[in-house]
Amino acid sequence: MSQIAPFCEGLFVEKLIVPERKHFPEVFIKGEWFIRLSGRRADGGILFSVRARHPYLAWVSGKGPKASPQATHAVFDLNLSKYLKGARIQKVEAIPRERVCVFWFVKGEVQGASQLGLVLNLIPAAPEALLVQAETNLEGSRKSDWMILARSRQLNAEPGGIYRVPDGAGAPANPPVRAEFQSPEAWTQLVETTLEREAFLERLRIVLRGLKENIEHLEDKIRQAETAISQAKSEPDWQAFGDLLKVYLPEPPPADSRNIRTLTDYATGTSREIPCDPKLNPQQQVAKFYQNAKRKMRRIEEAQGRIERFSQLKADFLKAQESIPENCDWRQLEQLEKSALQGTVPSPPQSGGGKAREFWSGRSFVSKDGLSILVGRNRTENLELTFKLARGNDLWLHVQGRPGAHVVIQLQPGKSAPLETLLDAANLAIHYSGGEDWGKTEVDYTFKKYVKRIKDSTEASYTHNKTLLVQPDRERMKRLLSVVGEK
Repeated sequence: MSQIAPFCEGLFVEKLIVPERKHFPEVFIKGEWFIRLSGRRADGGILFSVRARHPYLAWVSGKGPKASPQATHAVFDLNLSKYLKGARIQKVEAIPRERVCVFWFVKGEVQGASQLGLVLNLIPAAPEALLVQAETNLEGSRKSDWMILARSRQLNAEPGGIYRVPDGAGAPANPPVRAEFQSPEAWTQLVETTLEREAFLERLRIVLRGLKENIEHLEDKIRQAETAISQAKSEPDWQAFGDLLKVYLPEPPPADSRNIRTLTDYATGTSREIPCDPKLNPQQQVAKFYQNAKRKMRRIEEAQGRIERFSQLKADFLKAQESIPENCDWRQLEQLEKSALQGTVPSPPQSGGGKAREFWSGRSFVSKDGLSILVGRNRTENLELTFKLARGNDLWLHVQGRPGAHVVIQLQPGKSAPLETLLDAANLAIHYSGGEDWGKTEVDYTFKKYVKRIKDSTEASYTHNKTLLVQPDRERMKRLLSVVGEK
């Protein structure tokens, strides 16, 4: 305190601010304040923090840090501004043998029988700032019990309580003083360096947490794919049903009251019950069995493909998770943080950065012009596609005035979508919104950057849109669906 006192005594309180900390996630630190001071001889300010395990006090020359526009002001902030603005620092003192310092102020109506004081209790386990008013006796000395006007740890606006000055009993008589305290400039620099390191570690934790969430997301997708394989394998042997019924064409034995035909398998000499659809003739039933067999095989193959893809992505995330702390600067950390939060696999830290590789677990199609079209089939996939995967210059489509699928045409910067691609995407939007029989349907499209999520909901709003009037085209849909093996 003896190092700071000569700088600030006699200066006037110009403003109380919450400093901007651009590297911290919230762009400010809760529990940190800066009192900007001015006077004839110099400008400067008092930077202090009463955060648990991170208390500090430092003198900053000049105007000091900028105020954070994102910071919210608590009752304590407002009380400090109310009582201290325009006040002059009369004296700075430290409580002997305690981690407590007090800034005494002089201001108009409180000058005389009482004084305003800012008490900073810098005990790491329970730091606190208090605005107090101390009564003085006839000799001008302050009484030991001070009335509390505001405190940083108080959640309500009601003042009250008494602050009793600690006596330092039990504390070391001459505690060691760190060398940095001997120079205000060195100490201030140490505070800033420590805060920079704290911000880096906090952002690194965000990256690692994002990677962990992505890994868990992929593990969930793998489990879903394994469930799909299990369900497909539990279906009847449609291929065997079709082969056996085909042997008895054109006139197989009639079905019983349960719509089951009992047929003899000549290869094994056993009888098998074949469930049949009463609406289908035998030839159609054989074709249906073969169609079901293809669908079953396709479901298994698609699920196995997803397992392979998601397993590789999981391995990439795990590799990135292991390599991040080893070689990383601020620019690379910000790139990694952006990738982790967007659900993309970050490249290992390198001087040249690296482009993220993306994945999409929903439906993917290729337009007639060779462009990629992605479709969300439910609320979860819609939100993931629109607000995590799609980029600002991608085209976004949605059936006008109805709930339904989100569709995205992925475009390179500066490129546009040909009409055939637009029609392909519009038909997909109608198809996955359940509108095959709607007739002519209006489909809106706009750039994804004009699509916003409605606050506190899972819905989206959009602007700058144009509209296509589309007649569902079955042949077009057949071509699109055949590419991904869907009927």
